[in-house]
Amino acid sequence: MSQRQPNRPSPLLRAVKKYSVSAFVVCSFTAYAVHERMIGADATAAAAASQAPSVAVARQVPLPPTITPAPRQIAPGRSTGASAMLPPAPPTAEPTAALGPYKDGEYTGPIVDAYFGNVQVKATVQNGQLADVSFLDFPNHRRTSVRINNYAMPYLTSEAIQVQSARVNIISGATLTSEAFAQSLHVALESAKS
Repeated sequence: MSQRQPNRPSPLLRAVKKYSVSAFVVCSFTAYAVHERMIGADATAAAAASQAPSVAVARQVPLPPTITPAPRQIAPGRSTGASAMLPPAPPTAEPTAALGPYKDGEYTGPIVDAYFGNVQVKATVQNGQLADVSFLDFPNHRRTSVRINNYAMPYLTSEAIQVQSARVNIISGATLTSEAFAQSLHVALESAKS
């Protein structure tokens, strides 16, 4: 009498099942990652922005100190509500004794293509020194671009004022914006040279 062996799948069938399950897992993970990247980017970006910066900086540049003005005194007889508060006086800068290499005024740089959008800056020169750089245009059509540039722009502005030129460090994660910022600012400062 012969013993009957249990039905075992052939080695080929087992291999096909293994690869099918593996392919399903990989496809599921890929679909989940794409979904999270496209749909869940807002929640992830908001959480990351509230905890710590998500973009590495090539060199840490200290941001200018934040001035928190004290509330002004309220005249007698006026209410003490928020509408009665007078706006704080703007900070006044003392003029520097030595004039820098630039003529005072506002100078607009050209529009530079940064692949995901254009970058254009305006340089403000006071007392011969670069006093402020403002962005007239920057990549802001995608949520990721807005998040990255909201992080990078203060660093670029601060560093340009600190070094008094357009030779700023590239910020990792905002490379194209950094390069376009430097190009636009360079042309603006060239036109400001005395």
